[in-house]
Amino acid sequence: MIKLKKIRRKIRRPFETMGFLFLQLLIPLLPRSAVIGISKLAGQVAWFFPLYEKRIGLKNIDAVFGDTKTAAEKRFILTTSLSSFCQTMLDLFWFSKNTEARIKKYVEIDPEFSALFQDKACICISAHLGNWEIIAQTAALYGTDLASIAASIKNKSIDQILIQQREKTGQTIIPQKGALRTLIARLRKKGTVGFVLDQNTSEKEGGIIINFMGLPTPISSAPAALAYRAGIELFLGFCVPLPKGKYRLYSPKTILPPAYNKERDATRVTKELTQQIIDCVSDEIRNHPEYWIWSYKHWRRTSGKNYPPNYPNY
Repeated sequence: MIKLKKIRRKIRRPFETMGFLFLQLLIPLLPRSAVIGISKLAGQVAWFFPLYEKRIGLKNIDAVFGDTKTAAEKRFILTTSLSSFCQTMLDLFWFSKNTEARIKKYVEIDPEFSALFQDKACICISAHLGNWEIIAQTAALYGTDLASIAASIKNKSIDQILIQQREKTGQTIIPQKGALRTLIARLRKKGTVGFVLDQNTSEKEGGIIINFMGLPTPISSAPAALAYRAGIELFLGFCVPLPKGKYRLYSPKTILPPAYNKERDATRVTKELTQQIIDCVSDEIRNHPEYWIWSYKHWRRTSGKNYPPNYPNY
């Protein structure tokens, strides 16, 4: 069975790569209205198919909102979420042409967000909310020495294309595996490192269990641990869509970690700081639920542990 899956994957990969290259050529040529129209249509059409993403998304929405949202509201959240994700992926290609001009035309920057452009060490935290990709591209365009962590994709050709697109305005993409040393070196040189901190990270991989959207889940402790040890502020930055294909970059909060003290329990401080970060992330997701990626297994059960009745069972 495993061999059959590997064979299928090998057969599929060249077609995936050709499709990706086709999009890379086509999407930048489309008018902005076409990209928005395709994205909206994709989200609406997806509702009528028994997709894996739809099933996971509804389970997550039910777990978080329960009876506080109507069936119509939940449908709107999920279809808009799928459209937003599609737009984010298409925009990776669309903003690759005339990048500087397009970003300056379609990305609005709140005054508070401009603090990220300062020449000092900083840890930027975001989430899979709206277009998280454009945050790093815009920051790098405006001179921020930014390095972002990204998980590698199994299709190496597509992975390389994505890295090229993401690094187009000057940011550096760091592979997830073995990233810690590179991040520390970057911070010592007054650089900025970026984390997208809303994914389930197992305890074996450095995750610590905290309350995320009212449900216990392991979240990476790396940003909080780095911030506490180095005394570096945590900048919370997000990007949400606006009418006419525009985006808004904003920062609701900056968190300054407590001064490092060898006498304090570092594990406890890191957990408290991680909870503080995720509380802010949760607030933004609740403010804009239709722009967050619900179709991901954010909450995963582990054998031997008790979970609340509303905990999703995938």
